[in-house]
Amino acid sequence: MIKINLANKNRNYSVFTPALSGFYANYVSRQQHSNYVDPERIPKKFENGIEGLNFLNINKGYFFYDHFLYSAGHAELDLAKAQVPEGMIHNRDKNNTVLIGDSGGFQISKGVWQGNWMSPEGQCNKTDNQRALVLNWLENTADYSMFLDIPTAGLFHLDENGKPRCGLNNYEEFRDATIENNNYFFNHAQGKTKFLNVLQGTTYQEADDWFEKVCKPVLPYTKGWAFGGVQKTNANHSLRRLLMLKDQGLLDKQHAEWVHFLGTGRCDHAVTYTAMQKAIRKYVNENITISFDCASPFIAVANGQVYTHNSFTTKRFSYIMHKMVDDKVTGQKDEPWPWDSSPIGERLTWKDINYYNPGDLNKNGKEGKTSWDSFAYALMMGHNVYEHINATQMANRLASRPSSQMSTWVPPQYLEFSDLVDELFSKDFGANQKAIDAELSKHDKLISLVSKTKNLRKGSTFNNLFEEDDVVDYESDDFEDDKQGKLEQLEKSIA
Repeated sequence: MIKINLANKNRNYSVFTPALSGFYANYVSRQQHSNYVDPERIPKKFENGIEGLNFLNINKGYFFYDHFLYSAGHAELDLAKAQVPEGMIHNRDKNNTVLIGDSGGFQISKGVWQGNWMSPEGQCNKTDNQRALVLNWLENTADYSMFLDIPTAGLFHLDENGKPRCGLNNYEEFRDATIENNNYFFNHAQGKTKFLNVLQGTTYQEADDWFEKVCKPVLPYTKGWAFGGVQKTNANHSLRRLLMLKDQGLLDKQHAEWVHFLGTGRCDHAVTYTAMQKAIRKYVNENITISFDCASPFIAVANGQVYTHNSFTTKRFSYIMHKMVDDKVTGQKDEPWPWDSSPIGERLTWKDINYYNPGDLNKNGKEGKTSWDSFAYALMMGHNVYEHINATQMANRLASRPSSQMSTWVPPQYLEFSDLVDELFSKDFGANQKAIDAELSKHDKLISLVSKTKNLRKGSTFNNLFEEDDVVDYESDDFEDDKQGKLEQLEKSIA
């Protein structure tokens, strides 16, 4: 069977970086050291065994892809213990792959990593030890890394008393705690990874304040930018900040190699980020790369869904997921698994997924309700990863054609948006934020349509910024931010 190199298909597009699941990495990595999976259980057409699921292996992967994101929040931070469960990550060919390292600030935000986060270095050993573990992991694992920002979405992760679980109670405390994390990081950083300056804030006022007080002080230590929260998916916020960065000289080669949008993987976002990358390369910095990530391929399987096809029309621009068949039947299991559009799927039979027959006992010695064992989840995840990457690339291929040829395939607002972005970046606003805001307001209707939002300039909280129709399900586009953390819990239930 032909192995596919998806890295060669990115061309000049923004780069989707799958947010790798620790569950998936664990299957690939442990098989490198032992028969973690019984050889009889491995699909018969897997000529390279489970290592074929390792899409970072250019020689043995059933497909190859060169970019991914992994989070310290899900990682084994003790590097001496990480080789067996996460060898896929640590033993990758660093000349052929790029790892974006997320610092795991979301774990702080939702209260998983407890600490006195507003305390300066030297005042709380527990907090400093966690900061040190994350910094060491990033420097010895990732090519580009986020600093340890604490997303303000933590205001909505509440304990039984209705208070944020992380112990931070308002925007100012999230900001100040991030500043203390930065102070620790850049007092101890050894220069082994390139840090991205993380932008947060749900309103214009918060975004400007965060930029001045969190981002500016660490400019000498960073090599690019990362957009989180509202700023990543709302084109108004994204363009507003990028245009200001351009006029301040902070997107030039000295200050920026990379721009990353955290926790989003929708096809429409893929083409809007490509429009931004194209304009920045044209007018500012021809070497810059824009990337974006999500864990959707893995979360989907944990919820029993697989990618079945794409829908590219003027009405819907998306990959599509559906519930996978989970049926304990005994007959015709040697038939091919029907979703053979991926190099993983074409190597599978029904038996590889619907593994258990009636009466079969699982690893706990019990007959479960599902026909899937945990390895079936890993197989479907491999299929989904390929399909998600392929979908974002296909979306970009369609949107990159002349608009007169794509009227059937691409919603017109994304083609109009690409022209608008080029026009905006061709202008010099003199680093005048009011001038930028005034220009963006002229195009508010188009930008809001692309972002699927209300007018953001008047919003005061995250919930003000999205209409009910913006909530997306598993059969359409990407999941909300706070579902990213759900994967870890779901993986534990099927491991």
